Amino acid sequence: LANPVCALDLEGNLDPGGDGGGFGVDLIQVYVPSVDLVLLIHTGALAAAAVQRALGPWLSSREHLKVLCDCRADAEALHAAYGITLAGVVDVQISHAAISGDLPPEVFATAAAGGVAHQLPFFFPTGLSRLASKWCGIADTALAELKAQFGAVFNAGERPFAALPLSAAAAAYAASDAWHIWAVHAALWPAVTQRALEGAVRRLSDVRAAEFREFPGGGGREAWEEKYKAARAERAAAEAARGKSGGRGADKRAAQ
Repeated sequence: LANPVCALDLEGNLDPGGDGGGFGVDLIQVYVPSVDLVLLIHTGALAAAAVQRALGPWLSSREHLKVLCDCRADAEALHAAYGITLAGVVDVQISHAAISGDLPPEVFATAAAGGVAHQLPFFFPTGLSRLASKWCGIADTALAELKAQFGAVFNAGERPFAALPLSAAAAAYAASDAWHIWAVHAALWPAVTQRALEGAVRRLSDVRAAEFREFPGGGGREAWEEKYKAARAERAAAEAARGKSGGRGADKRAAQ
C-alpha cells in the first residue's frame, strides 16, 4: 500500500446502529493502480486489533489518498469496528458534484481558500453505476446482472462476504466496485485539477467522511436519512406540480 493513491471499498453490515444487529466489516477491497490489482482483505476472519495494526496507519494517513464512492458509511464502520479515523479521502461523489454543479461553487471556493465546514450542504448523491456510465461509458450487461443478483441478496439480509471461501461471483462483485471507483476517479480527476479544486475536494471529502459519526447535533446516519426523505418528497412534489402545470397548458393549447 505504498502507492500514493488507491481506491477503497468495504463490504459487510456497515451500520453499527442498525436495528437488525450483526454489525461488522466482512471485506476491505483496495485497488492498487500501479499493478492493476484489487486486494480482497477478509477482515471477517481477523481480530480487530490485527486489522488496526495492519491497516490503521494507512487508512488514517493524509499522505496516502484513498478514493471512495460515498465514504460516509465506510468511514463510520471503520471507526466503530476498529477505532480507525479514515483520513486522506477523495470521494468521487464530491468530485462529481464539483464538476456537475450538484454542490454550489461557493462551497468549493471556501474549501479551496482553506475554510473547513463542519457539514456539507445537502445534495443528492449519484451512485457508482451511474457515475461509471456517465464518466467512463461503462455499461456492462453482465456486471449489471451481477449487481442485481447481489442487490437481492443484500435485501434478503444475507452476508455473502462473511465466510471463506468467497464464491467467484462474490469476489467479482467486490473487486468490480473497487475497480469502478478508480475508473471514475481517473476520468474525473483531470477536470478537478483543471479547475484547481484538488485541495477543496480533499477537504470536503474528509468532512464528508465524518458526517455519519460527527453529525452536528447528533443523529448521524439517521439525521441524514431524514433529510434525504424530506428532500425526495419535496422534489417529487415539485415534479408533480410541474407536470400538472404542463398538462393544463397542453389542454389549453389543444382547446384553442
